[in-house]
Amino acid sequence: MTHADDIVRELTAELDKADAERARLQDELETTTAAYERRTRQLAAERDQARGLSADLRQACADRDQAIATSQRLRMGLVAARERLAGREGAGR
Repeated sequence: MTHADDIVRELTAELDKADAERARLQDELETTTAAYERRTRQLAAERDQARGLSADLRQACADRDQAIATSQRLRMGLVAARERLAGREGAGR
């Protein structure tokens, strides 16, 4: 073997190591990219769910306010009806 053959063999070994490292880094990049894409999809789904829950909460607050207003109107009507009834009973005596 000549000195040139030794140099070629060493360079080939270094090239093989560099190729193996590149393949490892490529695998790592693909794994990380897939995890990032999964997390991005998950966050988008959670954001959509939060928007839906927020809309539900706003509707529940509006429904509660409507129920309070209805209850107050009914209470006022009941008081007025009692007063009218009491007035009739007093007038009938």
